[in-house]
Amino acid sequence: MDAGYYPTQVGEKGELSKNDRREQRKRKAVRILLEGEGSEKTMDTLETQISDLRSQLDRAAQIIMAKDNDLERLDKEKEKLQQAYIRCKQRMRQIGSMLWKEGV
Repeated sequence: MDAGYYPTQVGEKGELSKNDRREQRKRKAVRILLEGEGSEKTMDTLETQISDLRSQLDRAAQIIMAKDNDLERLDKEKEKLQQAYIRCKQRMRQIGSMLWKEGV
């Protein structure tokens, strides 16, 4: 797959998701095979390909930004959980020392 793009498969048959089918059609449109050796690409074809490539880059940038935001959110949640874990651990030690002093 180009540039590490791995389409999402849905179900047991491994069908592509709706978004991935659309991306696959765009990629196929970019890779237009020319018939014959002497064929020349028209400016319209090149402009279409450039536009498709730009839209693919925009989509990739959106995906990267979404993943980056997800990672940032997960890091914040992880930090909160670590703080809660430390507080629980300290409280358990306090309770343990109180019980030990009382001889329970």
